[in-house]
Amino acid sequence: MGYFKERVNKRLVIHGVQAVAFVLIVFVLLFALSPVFMPKTNKDLRDSSANGILAEPAGTIDVIIVGDSESYCTFIPLQMWNEHGITSYVCGTPKQTLDYSEDFLRKAFKSQKPKLVVLETNAIFRKFSLTSSLLIKADEQFSIYRYHDRWKKLSFSDFSSNVDNDYIENDKGYRIDGSVKSGNISGYMKPSDKKEKIPIKNKPYLKSIIELCEENGAEFMFVSTPSLKNWNSERHNAVAELAEEFGVDYIDMNTLRNEVPINWADDTKDAGDHLNHRGAEKATAYFGDYLSSRNILADHRNDITYSDWNKAYNHFLDEIEKSKLQVKKKA
Repeated sequence: MGYFKERVNKRLVIHGVQAVAFVLIVFVLLFALSPVFMPKTNKDLRDSSANGILAEPAGTIDVIIVGDSESYCTFIPLQMWNEHGITSYVCGTPKQTLDYSEDFLRKAFKSQKPKLVVLETNAIFRKFSLTSSLLIKADEQFSIYRYHDRWKKLSFSDFSSNVDNDYIENDKGYRIDGSVKSGNISGYMKPSDKKEKIPIKNKPYLKSIIELCEENGAEFMFVSTPSLKNWNSERHNAVAELAEEFGVDYIDMNTLRNEVPINWADDTKDAGDHLNHRGAEKATAYFGDYLSSRNILADHRNDITYSDWNKAYNHFLDEIEKSKLQVKKKA
């Protein structure tokens, strides 16, 4: 009986060693192959529009904006450039969660020294899993998971470790949309003393983001952009309380009806979920004035170092003209 038990134990040990060896081999292979599958230009990265910030000249972006689609449908960096000489970039992505916001800021801080970081507050209420956070953190070392489908496009250059961030996004992360679909304003921002619950994992991430900004010499603030669908008094109250707790500034454009005169019949592209270009112009005009009034940002319009921003603005005007030809009122 003892002999049989000893043999079983030896087999278990052997199988255990084999299993560990197999995992280690897979780990080494994934680690070795990931640099090959990693895109060699920021244009091929997921969310290339937001990753365009990686190609901006070092130390030239004064304001970085993170958040979900509300951010890239609202803030127009080239409008703020034209009106105030402010250099800003929107690192917004669809359904962006706070772990992804933090990841973008860490990447941006490697080359940029913004004076202000803005978080569009809809992301505060988005849930995310521990798994997604771990994948984001492991993305550079194990990019094969995210970019495994690139095997069809691999070339000899992919076997080099050199990454050339050469894709400059002309609109600085903003996405133009001139379409119109009216929204129903009944119940919008109905007064309430209640506060919406913030997902339990989100508050520590907010603290981490704020500390990251402090470490890099950047102020941090919350901004709630106009949205019939995503915003209400309960969310406003929750964020206002957070802002007070963390000691950061907070602007809720949904409460500024006169200062940000959104016409929900004409200024939204999807019945009040997001602003269209006309609505974004109004929100950006207010926010640009606010930033200018704080006197913490330089006006770079007469600085030859930033001449490319004037070229980008002229190209942007051409884009607006083209989009106006396509403006339609949706049924």
